[in-house]
Amino acid sequence: MSPHAATQSDIALAAGVSRSLVSLALAGSPKVARHTRERIEEVARDMGYRVNVAASSLARQSSSIIGLVLPNLRNAFFERMARCLNEAASQRGMTLFVTVGSEDPVALHRAIDSLLGVRVAGIAMVSPWLPGQDVVAVGEEVATCVIGRRSPGGRIDAVHIDERAAAGLVVAHLRERGASSLAYVRPRTGEATSRLEREAALADAAREAGLPLAVYGCADEAGPAVRAAESTHPEPLGLVMHNDVLAIDAVAALRTARRGQDAPVLIASYDNTYLAQREEFSLTSVNQPEAVMAARAIELICQRAGLGAQAPLADDEPARSVVLTPTLAIRSSSAR
Repeated sequence: MSPHAATQSDIALAAGVSRSLVSLALAGSPKVARHTRERIEEVARDMGYRVNVAASSLARQSSSIIGLVLPNLRNAFFERMARCLNEAASQRGMTLFVTVGSEDPVALHRAIDSLLGVRVAGIAMVSPWLPGQDVVAVGEEVATCVIGRRSPGGRIDAVHIDERAAAGLVVAHLRERGASSLAYVRPRTGEATSRLEREAALADAAREAGLPLAVYGCADEAGPAVRAAESTHPEPLGLVMHNDVLAIDAVAALRTARRGQDAPVLIASYDNTYLAQREEFSLTSVNQPEAVMAARAIELICQRAGLGAQAPLADDEPARSVVLTPTLAIRSSSAR
């Protein structure tokens, strides 16, 4: 291969790693294990790779493209975020490129690498299913903002709701409606950081309210977990679902439950998507202000990348976080 023909994507493929990891290794980042960095450097030498930092930097600063990585298309919240991000980007004269990852980290890295390959100006990730160190690696290469989870550190900016405030709203409402115990149904797969943070926030809120909380994991379909929670708790139960998609499964699973008026199952969930608003579901759900989240995420990316008239932030500028106050949309799923 000629000296300037190889790209970081070529090296990543040959070394069996992600493109973002190649970028970190070739930059000498201490975040990359020594043996991994040496292997990547050896592959790069064998392929005749040469770094053109100036060209890469100029290409990114002149780009009008922001990449968006979604974990899947099953959740209506992700679709709504994509629309809001597109509107926010358009208002700044930017174009949004959307890629969809999966529960497979390899596929998700491939989606991210495809955006890095076209030298996008920045990347937004909605609830990315990646370890924090992998997300940090992306931020070392391009301005990056995560939405719906805390920043893992590095140069990764974040926009998310206050999970403790949201949990407080949910628990207080269910207790007021008569729940004497709580059950939280969450997915076993997916992005662990926000899932565990939500679980911890609910546990704290339940403890402060004097209510016991049981946690149930589920796969793609929440029915078995919901039925297990319902059968284990004959008392008035507050059932908290991780999102509206799982809450719809709960509504279906509980249609055949035989419970008296004195022992209802009160359902609350998160995201307040259009599904929660449909009459046949009518879900009480935590509202995340998608339009505001999108506008702030695009703003953070543009600031860090130096898009427009502003200069890019310094390389040592730490992660910034925008924490928004949630509200609770109350509907009939939590009525006695």
